Amino acid sequence: MPRALRAAVSAAALALLAFLLYHSTMLPGVDFGDTPSFQVMGGNATITPRDAYPLYFAIGAPFVRVIGDRAHALNVASTVEGAVAVALIGLAAAQLAGSVAAGAAVALLFAGSYTFWSQCVITEVYALHACMMALSLLLLLRWDERPTTARLAAFFAAYAIGFGNHLAMVLLLPGFTVFLLLSAPGGWRTMLRPRIVALALAIALCGALQYAWNFRSLWLAAVPPQSLSAAISKFWFDVTKSDWRETMLANVPWGMAGERLRMYAFDVHQQFGYVVPIASAAGLLVLAHSAPRRAILVALLYLANVLFALTYDVGDSHVFFLPSHLMLALAAAPALASIDDRLSPRAARSMRPVTCLAVALAAWTIYDNYPALDRSGDTRPTDLLNAFTTKADGARAVLISGFNWQVENALTYYTRIMHPDIAAADVSDVASHADRLVADNRSIGRVVLASSEAKDEIIAAFPNRLSATRDPEARAPALRDLVADLAPGTRYVLTVLKPPRGMQIDRDDLDRALALLGVADAARAGPKGPAYLRGVGTADYTAIVGETGSAPAVVRSSERPFRFAANVGGADVDVRMESSLAFDTIRRMGFGQVVVGRHHTLIVERGISFAAFDAAGAAMRRGYVASLFAAEPRWAIVEP
Repeated sequence: MPRALRAAVSAAALALLAFLLYHSTMLPGVDFGDTPSFQVMGGNATITPRDAYPLYFAIGAPFVRVIGDRAHALNVASTVEGAVAVALIGLAAAQLAGSVAAGAAVALLFAGSYTFWSQCVITEVYALHACMMALSLLLLLRWDERPTTARLAAFFAAYAIGFGNHLAMVLLLPGFTVFLLLSAPGGWRTMLRPRIVALALAIALCGALQYAWNFRSLWLAAVPPQSLSAAISKFWFDVTKSDWRETMLANVPWGMAGERLRMYAFDVHQQFGYVVPIASAAGLLVLAHSAPRRAILVALLYLANVLFALTYDVGDSHVFFLPSHLMLALAAAPALASIDDRLSPRAARSMRPVTCLAVALAAWTIYDNYPALDRSGDTRPTDLLNAFTTKADGARAVLISGFNWQVENALTYYTRIMHPDIAAADVSDVASHADRLVADNRSIGRVVLASSEAKDEIIAAFPNRLSATRDPEARAPALRDLVADLAPGTRYVLTVLKPPRGMQIDRDDLDRALALLGVADAARAGPKGPAYLRGVGTADYTAIVGETGSAPAVVRSSERPFRFAANVGGADVDVRMESSLAFDTIRRMGFGQVVVGRHHTLIVERGISFAAFDAAGAAMRRGYVASLFAAEPRWAIVEP
């Protein structure tokens, strides 16, 4: 079979396998974080400069039209984008290594890597970013193989279009530029000929026209810009997120540099273990000997992206490590091909044993990660919002919220798209006139209901004119309530992680819950109590696994993420802490996982996470305290 046909067949098989993998583990609906803000805009005819990402929304729109449910549709779009990315990575790696088999192997390794997989099952831009990175690199390598103007134009076009999804494409510019100058037929000066420069500028301008969609919305606003220069200034400010990005770029304190490097080392091991990074280093050495320009290209692409991610002070920095993961996977391909080629000719022609070992490693990684990354049954965001909005339709109530921005985004999707009958507002929009809001709604028979934070802000603004009473319809159980009536011998897992900013763990509630579980008497849970309890609630990570009424099977506390296995009542329990709390404040996949018998029993979040489960791993009871996923009490705002 000709190599081009083998590469095409391999790419198609990789795409199908990746799609089936991601679609079977896909989040069914809305999530917290940035995800619901994308889901609100998906399928809209107008997007603002602040929304940005015109390519992402353009690709997502047909999915929304066909499927209907915005959240579900855009989640499906991510699975497709991730699958296409895996196929393109396989082609790019094959082009880099000269081996279709090695390309397929590293594509599978990347497909099963923890962070990339987690981004392919939710509405996010990173699957498409990997897709555009791989496409640009593939077309650049094809130009290097046969440097024609048409192939150069195709590379320019793919690179320019990629900016419509994520501006981080600019991090590829140093590597791409150096490679073009080093590889240009006739020397680097030929790349500066007016014809080539004009071609590059024209294609860049066409790529930038994607943002005309965002720019147009400025003139549709209630108060349009007063001039073209004012419009351009606002457009640039919003698209680049200048108000907060300038405080994050290269803003990781030097004193945290060591911790940041430890975070990255943990992150790389989480994706690939020890073998792939070693193979990546070997692959760069192979390229340095056989194709030095390509070695420089891969090294510069890796360095630009990893240095940016290491110094970018953002709560979800782990997703910005993704491009460096991609470069590590690509760099491993030449090593696999070279080692196999050095073996006996017969082995090189048939089995290619090293490449087969890489495929086996990828298969094991996928098998190991599958239950931990399976979000197909994750309805926690919707369940939480259902509980908070129960019996609060617009005919009876107005809801005033003041949640963390991640939850607030989800509530916006919930009230605008899923339940437009609910009358809701953010406290920042109504606090100044809350007294009139309460009076006017009371006059038409509606009550004003508020979250705890919104209640506090409203009462602080009108301390003598408004008061609040707890609404019994929205329950917010304490941890002791979650564990109080469990039968003796019930299997459980309890994790305690450093809570989100602004939240605190109630130590008395935690101690009473531990006593109810039979872990220890609450009075003995202090510093002089059992040694295994000393880190509970004080260490960054704690996990307790056991059966109620008995001493726990495992109690582990640490300042570093860990993983352990235990057998509880005949059930095999796998506890995985999958984060770095020194920097991670946002993780779409959660901060850890609990898998019981290959069943995804609990997604561990910051704060307290709890699950009681049966022998098969199905959660019989699950709850969160001092967490973004904790049930929120509701308050009725009334006039005294």
